[in-house]
Amino acid sequence: MTGTVWWERAASEPRGGDGDPAVPGPAAGGAPELTDATREAVRAALRARIAGYTPEWTDPDRRDAGVALVRLFGLQAEPVLARANRLPEKILAEHLATAGVRRRPAGAAAALLEFTVTPPDGRSVLVPAGFQSAASGPSGQTVYETDHDLYATPATLAALAVEEGGTLHVLAPGPAGPSRPFPPFGGDPRPGDALWIGLAGTAAPHPRLTLGLVLDAGPPAPAESGGPPRPSPAAPLLRWDVLDGARLVPAEPTRDTTAGLRSSGTVELAVPRTWAPGTPPGVRTRQALRWLRVRIAHGAFGTPAPVLTGLRLNTVPATAARTVRDEPLQPLQDTGAGGGRRMRLSQAPVVAGSVEIEVDDDPGADVFGTTAGAATRWREVESLAGHGADDRVFTVDHETGEVAFGDGVHGAAVPPGFRNVRAVRYRVGGGGAGTALRAGAVNAPVTALPYVSAVTNPFPAPGGTGAEPDADAARRGIGELRARGRAVAPADYGVLALRAPGASVARARGVPGLHPDHPGARIPGVVGVLVVPPGDDTGEPPLPTAATLRAVADHLAREAAPAGVTVVAAPATYRRVAVEARLTLDPGLDRAAVLAGARDAVRTHLDPLRGGDGGEGWPFGGALRHTSLVRRLLAADGVLAVSRLTLTVDGVRLPPCTDHAIGPDDLVWPEPPLLVPDGDRP
Repeated sequence: MTGTVWWERAASEPRGGDGDPAVPGPAAGGAPELTDATREAVRAALRARIAGYTPEWTDPDRRDAGVALVRLFGLQAEPVLARANRLPEKILAEHLATAGVRRRPAGAAAALLEFTVTPPDGRSVLVPAGFQSAASGPSGQTVYETDHDLYATPATLAALAVEEGGTLHVLAPGPAGPSRPFPPFGGDPRPGDALWIGLAGTAAPHPRLTLGLVLDAGPPAPAESGGPPRPSPAAPLLRWDVLDGARLVPAEPTRDTTAGLRSSGTVELAVPRTWAPGTPPGVRTRQALRWLRVRIAHGAFGTPAPVLTGLRLNTVPATAARTVRDEPLQPLQDTGAGGGRRMRLSQAPVVAGSVEIEVDDDPGADVFGTTAGAATRWREVESLAGHGADDRVFTVDHETGEVAFGDGVHGAAVPPGFRNVRAVRYRVGGGGAGTALRAGAVNAPVTALPYVSAVTNPFPAPGGTGAEPDADAARRGIGELRARGRAVAPADYGVLALRAPGASVARARGVPGLHPDHPGARIPGVVGVLVVPPGDDTGEPPLPTAATLRAVADHLAREAAPAGVTVVAAPATYRRVAVEARLTLDPGLDRAAVLAGARDAVRTHLDPLRGGDGGEGWPFGGALRHTSLVRRLLAADGVLAVSRLTLTVDGVRLPPCTDHAIGPDDLVWPEPPLLVPDGDRP
């Protein structure tokens, strides 16, 4: 087959005619075509009626006024009939809206910010929540706002030591944290092993000390929930202390997003006011340092041991959003008698779950106005359908900022009044899919604060997520209606996993009997849920966090799974695929642009989130077929023919022109394709 053109563009183009309709019918997986919505079809129907209504009009000429009217009517009727063909889609959308199915809103990007402070007395500086710093990008500035208070210390990281089996190994940290990745508790963490952190500074940090840690703990372990209880190894219990002179004083964690140093995040510690410098036994330093110790008090980490790749002081999570406080809602026109009130926030898009609303109680019962009014806090829900007359709830259209309250039957009705409904706080932002930040991008402080000399993000940060497309919401809504909130069939688990609170899930698949601890066997009473999170710009397959897996498992076991069923949430398994092809290119087009478009076509087709024939993501267990890949290449502008195509799967090169089957529960991940124009050396 070398040197011969075995697939050309002409072979892959549609033939047209009755077998290839312009609008896909039900057999093709699309919406039904109610009528032929073309101007030619309208004109043909009118011409067929001429003999019955105007028999004297026997020779319609193109220059005739009647022919001009027929052509004009066909031109004007075409968009009307096209809208009629969308009636099934409209009916489905309204039905899903009535059932409470809504598009998932956009998600705001997040970053970890590091502060540098220079107070004259060396004491910690309070950086209040809401401090803003900006990152510049192609679309302008993106403002990041800190999520909670931070006490930033001018102290610096001066020494690190790993205590393993009673022996201390001193490490030399660089100016930006650890000079190289290392296991913080040694290669085989056991109770008693510890990490010592030495700080240099003129004053002790007080009253809080915050550390930002980046850990490489390998792929997240599966999360299991529900079903009969069974013994499991004890999770590691960590104890934090400060070395005050020669004695150890407890430092209680007030906030820990690392789940006990099992994932990246921040740890905030309450440290004592008096913290004298000291020296751990077996450590020699040129200067007296203040030492902090984290020790394994109980349990074990398992295999592999966590690896610390980044450690910074004065770090706080921040979100690409702005907070709006104490805003009265703007009333909209009522929906009619018995309908719930609708109001609007002044700014949008609104970050999901950020709206806090207070409503003043009805003052009508107090005729003389002698009783001070009281405000009650209402909460945001996805739908009012499942709530009663006493539930103080509301829904938010995150794109427009419109807030809907109950009508007294589904959700409590808002009492009458003027400016009696106000948003205590809400956040505005979201979107920005694919706008991942490099380290150091957030470096322009917007808020002015004394003694804060610099702000930056020491680690790369992922971008936000866009709002769910209408087509994806419709597909998900159909599955939710079929499941009706309960998981009966395996597919129901995948659909309902998308609604797990606190989880970042783009796709999920339920597999009966799948348990990662028992590969190759189907375990009765177990349902495995393979989770795929939104993608990022790292170039690696998307893997869920441990928090996402735990949230999915707990949500399904609590809300959807029948009694006695064990739900195990695990990351999806990927097969790495590299495509190598020889192409014949159009000589009249720019070759670099044609090859770039062809590479994008291949990678998009194999993408686990955007790939597949319908753009819904590569199907689980979908076989790799060379004919499908060839068609994708031929669909790229400027590609005339594909003379050879070879696949390499997980490093194994396959024979040319062959298909390859993958596991029934696996996905593929596209490596950068190698496309060689004919005439060039391979």
